[in-house]
Amino acid sequence: MNDRGFTLIEILISLTLLTIVLGAVYSTFFSVQRAIERFDKISLKYHETRIALDMMRREVESALVKNTRADESNKIKTGFVIKDRDVFGKSTSALDLTAFSFKGGNLNTISYFVTEKEGKLDLLKTERPVAVQSKEYKVDIVEGIESFTVETHFNQKWVRTWDTELTGKLPDIVRIIIEFDDNGKLVKLTEYARPKIDTKL
Repeated sequence: MNDRGFTLIEILISLTLLTIVLGAVYSTFFSVQRAIERFDKISLKYHETRIALDMMRREVESALVKNTRADESNKIKTGFVIKDRDVFGKSTSALDLTAFSFKGGNLNTISYFVTEKEGKLDLLKTERPVAVQSKEYKVDIVEGIESFTVETHFNQKWVRTWDTELTGKLPDIVRIIIEFDDNGKLVKLTEYARPKIDTKL
């Protein structure tokens, strides 16, 4: 029977090897964890952007431009306006329209615009019923975007401004683009919409 045990050198070598192995395991674990978090974050951004584009497409398709009557004494003017803006040194768009919205299915005045918050661009939406006095509903649609562009095809080219007060009608087709950063790669998602309800004042 040998009662010799371990020497100090053997214990130190064992501890060193154990530290190296545990360090590699923890490093791998945290790398995988960070990759999963990045993937979840960018997946959420894709999902939010696709939902926003789909919502805008449906609202543009249901845009309405004509005088409607809330009651005998109150005429309400509807419109469709695309503005080219500059926010935080970046060219962005603003979209104002009157359309049937998912929120209650009523005719609403809807605005999409970009604001700067903590050095990043966020796409916001405001919405208010046309026919009744109501509080404006405001929500962040997509946070941390690179750009938001709304264009319409006019005279065989894409233009970034439109106003039914000047044109007298809705645009034939609208292109909506949202760009965001995916770990250094610029992602550009696009949706096309054709107003379907009423094309003339």
